[in-house]
Formats: sequence, C-alpha cells, structure tokens
Amino acid sequence: MISKKEKKLIIEILGHQYTPKVMPHLKKLGIKNEKNKDFSVDSIRMITNGFRENETVELAIMQLVNKTIKAKKAMALKRKKLSKK
Repeated sequence: MISKKEKKLIIEILGHQYTPKVMPHLKKLGIKNEKNKDFSVDSIRMITNGFRENETVELAIMQLVNKTIKAKKAMALKRKKLSKK
C-alpha cells in the first residue's frame, strides 16, 4: 500500500498529472490488470491514493519515480556544466 509520504513524493516528482506518465511505464513493463488490459486512469489513482492495493503497480510507480529523480539530477548536472562554460 502506498503511504501518504510516498504519495507526496510521487506528486512532487511526477507532478499532479502523474497518471499519463505512469500508464506508458506500466505498458512498457507489460503490467496488466486482472482482465489482461491496461490499467485505467482511475485504477492508477486508486492505487496511488491507497484505496486499492497492487504491489506490482506500486513497485513500478516507485521505480518510475526513482528513474525520474535520476534523470532530473543528470539534467541539472548537465546544465551546471554548460553554465560554467
């Protein structure tokens, strides 16, 4: 179950409109719902808000958060190097 602290981090890193970023990530990983269909926006919100538990989706979301953090750090480092030139 995603905690309030984790939800806050998800929103901080991915933004308030996080579902359009999560959906393709789940699709890329081949993660489907019980009916073997892509997760809906509502399902992702229910999982992120802690109303529904799905360990696979939760781990994938946190993986995306970590990947985004690393990408943002790399971009900040590139900008810093460019600004020194």
